[in-house]
Amino acid sequence: MRTDSGTREVWVAAYRILLLAAAVCMPQRGLCQAAKAETVRDRLWLFSFATNSDYVHTGRRSVMSAAEGNFYFGVPNILMVQSNEKEAQYGRFDLPFEPYTVALRPLKRVAWSLVGSGGFNKAEETAEVLAMAKRVPNFCGVMLDDFFITSAKAGEKRAQWTVEELADVRRKLDQTGKKLDIFVTFYVKQIDLPLKDYLDLIDVLMLWNMDSAGILNVEDDLQRLERAYPRKRKMLGCYLVDYPKKRGIPVDLMKHQCEAGLRWLQQGRIEGIVFMGNTVMDVGFESVEWTRAWIQQVGDTKLKGAD
Repeated sequence: MRTDSGTREVWVAAYRILLLAAAVCMPQRGLCQAAKAETVRDRLWLFSFATNSDYVHTGRRSVMSAAEGNFYFGVPNILMVQSNEKEAQYGRFDLPFEPYTVALRPLKRVAWSLVGSGGFNKAEETAEVLAMAKRVPNFCGVMLDDFFITSAKAGEKRAQWTVEELADVRRKLDQTGKKLDIFVTFYVKQIDLPLKDYLDLIDVLMLWNMDSAGILNVEDDLQRLERAYPRKRKMLGCYLVDYPKKRGIPVDLMKHQCEAGLRWLQQGRIEGIVFMGNTVMDVGFESVEWTRAWIQQVGDTKLKGAD
């Protein structure tokens, strides 16, 4: 049901007030590397998609935008990830992208995908994001989602781009004069793949496991990643939904991965926890409400060594 224009104007005004309140609650610190985070909340991110684009996976209609997802969870950092062609029939970010960043201004850090869901990428979208990197104040880096090809055999294509194409993106980011990061989705099945030449150009490895049962092995997975790439910065990716089974992550497993991530943050083994994502947060999954309550409980915990 659509609202009349007067009602919508009231709603929009109220939403802007809420965003302003969020800006007050989340003081600005500039780019990713501008200051050490002081609390757990400073290290929490939302992995966000266009509104309702997950309908193709969950069969549940969502009306929550990316910015609303951050506000609902109370986290200050966001990864904006483009839909693949199948998801796009339900929702996608359309060019130009910069108007989407207006609602994200109260947030601390914004990263935008050059490679989106399922490895989707287009040259004109890459050019748009690289141009935004120069102009958007809280823009802190770019995201490569589903970038590596797990099934690749020797001599086959290993990633969505060649090493040379990734190096060209690295140069263009450096030419902005800002310290910008390249984040990449890194599945547990990819830890042992021969990817060092690519990873030399990437700043942050985001560890994910699509098999919800595998969450119990998350400590072993991080240790494997640390042995393989000891000097790489790392983040933990936490699904809220088991996509293959179209159900929420069981709360006991959600608790297991969140508590592991909290422990690793406190130990300095990772620098962030990422939750996926806004398009499953308003459709009734218990894992979402448990995680939101957990963030409220631990978010203000100070991290050792923080300024």
